[in-house]
Amino acid sequence: DDWDGILVSEGDGVYQTWVAKRQTCLAHLIRRARGLAQRSDPQLAACGKRALAELQRLCHMAHSPPTGGQWRAWYARLCDLITHYHEHKNEAGQLVRHLLREMDALWVFLLEHGVETTTNRSERAWRFAVMWRKRSQGTNSDKGSRWVERLLSLQETCRLQARSTYAVLVDAVRCSFYGQLPDTAWL
Repeated sequence: DDWDGILVSEGDGVYQTWVAKRQTCLAHLIRRARGLAQRSDPQLAACGKRALAELQRLCHMAHSPPTGGQWRAWYARLCDLITHYHEHKNEAGQLVRHLLREMDALWVFLLEHGVETTTNRSERAWRFAVMWRKRSQGTNSDKGSRWVERLLSLQETCRLQARSTYAVLVDAVRCSFYGQLPDTAWL
């Protein structure tokens, strides 16, 4: 409840009120716009192409921050896109209404240093856990699932911090035997 970080997430509704600050994954939005741009229906394709162009421009801003004029022009084009298709009852309308719901989370990376535009890094970081689950067929109980989640999370955290998972586990068990809390300052 007291976490004050910035979550980079897909656009699922559960994330919209879960944390105070959130950056939506632009790669997911780009894939969705690209799919729409490839549709045979000219209206859907036009919306998809416009959305794709604006989302790609936004991504490029991560490497080359816009001037005030560039930002205002980009924002005006995005608002025009949303206004144009907002009332449509097709996938174009769904896409722009989704962009409108995500508006506050589209450009957090421009306001906060170090925030990424996509979930790609976190998805790569958890790939090993997905592969473990596929190889092992998962667990047979909720308790087993919680244990695996914690152990795999610890393993990845240790890897990212260049720490030995084994040494951290040994310290935690030793502290448990003596009724002490393990050192978590490095987390």
